[in-house]
Amino acid sequence: MAEFLILNKTHWMDRPSKNNPGMTGLERNHFVIDTDYKLSVAQKIEKKDALTLKYASRNQPGDIVEARRDNGPRGDLEEFSFLFLQVPEIDLKEAIKYTVPLENGSGVIIRRRKYFIDTTGLILDLHFNVALTESVFNSRLKVKK
Repeated sequence: MAEFLILNKTHWMDRPSKNNPGMTGLERNHFVIDTDYKLSVAQKIEKKDALTLKYASRNQPGDIVEARRDNGPRGDLEEFSFLFLQVPEIDLKEAIKYTVPLENGSGVIIRRRKYFIDTTGLILDLHFNVALTESVFNSRLKVKK
């Protein structure tokens, strides 16, 4: 049986900024770049493009981060940051296929994770565990574009 580690927290670029709660982290960083008088227009465009690429490739809630043996050691993982999804019908070899990044045709990584799970409506226990059948897992499995 395989256990999937599913990301369960929002990326810092999507959360409100600590310095300006009215903006997300991404918006605040764009604002900081726009207001940096030391940068030329070309440098600002270059920095904003790099930030946009970083934003597009970020990990998102529901991403399948890791596949491991069921009941493997969790170490000091923050329980609230991850969901632990067990699927008895899927073995570890098959499960590892769901942890790959999304690449374009030339092998460049454009998203950190290719697959994610729709976690809406999942009923978790106190330790953020949930067990699904293979058919339910497959119905919730999504591929990023």
